[in-house]
Amino acid sequence: MRGTAYLDLLTATTAREADALVTTLAAGVPADLPHRETMRAVKVLVLADVTTGPDPDRASVIGALLDHLEAQQGPTGLFDGDNLVSPPDSSFTLNDVCLTLEVLARAGESAGPAGVADRLRALAARSVDALVTGGVHTPNHRWELCSALAGLHHVLGDPRLVPRIDEWLSEGIDIDADGFYSERSPNYAAYVTNPALLTIARLLDRPALRDVVRAQLRTLPSLVDDDGEVVTVQSRRQDQRETFGVHAFLSQLRWFAVHDGDASLARLVALGLAAGPPDASRHLAEALVDPVLVGDLPEAAPAPEGTTAWPTVGLVRHRSGTTTTTVFGGSDHRATGRIASGLANSATVLQVRHGDARLRALRISPEFFDTGAFRPDRMDVDGTHVTLVEERVSGYYQPLPAPLRRADGDYPLTDEGRFFAQMDFPFRPRSELRLTTRADVRPTDHGVTVDLTFAGVSTAVGLELVLGDGDLDGVEPHPRLTDVGWLRGDELVLRTGADELRVRVSGHLADVPPRFDDGELFTYVHGEDRVPGRRVLVAARTDRPLHVEVVTGRHAAGPVR
Repeated sequence: MRGTAYLDLLTATTAREADALVTTLAAGVPADLPHRETMRAVKVLVLADVTTGPDPDRASVIGALLDHLEAQQGPTGLFDGDNLVSPPDSSFTLNDVCLTLEVLARAGESAGPAGVADRLRALAARSVDALVTGGVHTPNHRWELCSALAGLHHVLGDPRLVPRIDEWLSEGIDIDADGFYSERSPNYAAYVTNPALLTIARLLDRPALRDVVRAQLRTLPSLVDDDGEVVTVQSRRQDQRETFGVHAFLSQLRWFAVHDGDASLARLVALGLAAGPPDASRHLAEALVDPVLVGDLPEAAPAPEGTTAWPTVGLVRHRSGTTTTTVFGGSDHRATGRIASGLANSATVLQVRHGDARLRALRISPEFFDTGAFRPDRMDVDGTHVTLVEERVSGYYQPLPAPLRRADGDYPLTDEGRFFAQMDFPFRPRSELRLTTRADVRPTDHGVTVDLTFAGVSTAVGLELVLGDGDLDGVEPHPRLTDVGWLRGDELVLRTGADELRVRVSGHLADVPPRFDDGELFTYVHGEDRVPGRRVLVAARTDRPLHVEVVTGRHAAGPVR
């Protein structure tokens, strides 16, 4: 798309959003409208004024929104949000304040409704003292805060702001050798870290920060499906279980596609635009302050074929035509022993997609002292062969050594790894039981094979297949679990429109209703370890190998191997 057409699209979409806001807010601003949504609405309406001309109805709504926003700003200059008196939460709003002021300044003295720029500038000035000393919670907060400080410096020129930015930046940007930020999150890369670093680079002339963003964006061509969906299974944030679209990266992708002549990123721009684009006002504001964004795109390259591995996050992707296979072995559970916010918790080891037909997750759960699903300790990649290995150790505790025994039985409350008890576990001998699980995953151009083998104790294994929408054959209802299927035979077939995907198994048990152990970390707090979709379970045991084959498209008619 040519730059002028891109700008016209964003302008028209933002104008429609502004008209909808005027209609919605004509009766007044809701008393509970949060500060971020309030300032975003101000930005949308100002952008519409700047790009399509003044409108008295918009001006009236902007005034009411600013009244509401000013009332929400506390005595410190900060806003309350999900967190109280929060520098990072306030930074999201103040970044929009500063970007709106920059748009108005570039448009000229008479742009926008009268008095808006002065009110926004005053609101920004009230925040400086708190932001220049404020702290953060998460890795991405650092860069959002720095971006706000850079915007405030651009608008107000306060000399304290750049040294504070440099103090944060001197910690180093948290990007790894494969191009993933430490949170591994597409959501936070697209909405926080990338735009923050690009703002700092532009306003403070820090071109090295663009290199960081470029490295992150260049992970995406192999991580994005043909409908724009981005792989999220590796994330350490909320999006690890959510669907996320590439459209959120639109401005960033367009900047580097135009500046670098990058055809692979141009393909992703086209996929992002196909979605609408959502959040057009954000991209319009960025285009109005950065002329690179309205340059012409190079011709888009086709999607990359073959296998790509990212060892730092335990992720492998294979693509052939419309078939993509994702293998994941990068859970943080084995390193931390926890399921928690800020960790990669997913037990999904395999995802397969053929057009619209999808195996959303393959997960494995041996019954071993309520320790839940298989989350590999080790991942080895040799060409297209991926090996995932996990070793579990538990057992039974012996009496304490004689010198440590107490007549009153009052021992320290200690962590056994699965639970706590006043047993002084670290000093007790243990009779150990072990279970090693190995998955050999081999993506092909028409699907994937998975060979599961086990060493150690003999126990039951539950294999879970989570399937997408479509007509499902070969599955019968589970006799004990609601809305769960049981694959007793050798094959199931999923047909979604014209696309077909088959899962074939051998070495499983046809006469034992399968069970999938979520693990005590979930069940003790009455939770569940679930992936959205239709669940089908397969029963197996560790004393014999289990073979799984996923075949797609015209190859799906072949025999079971």
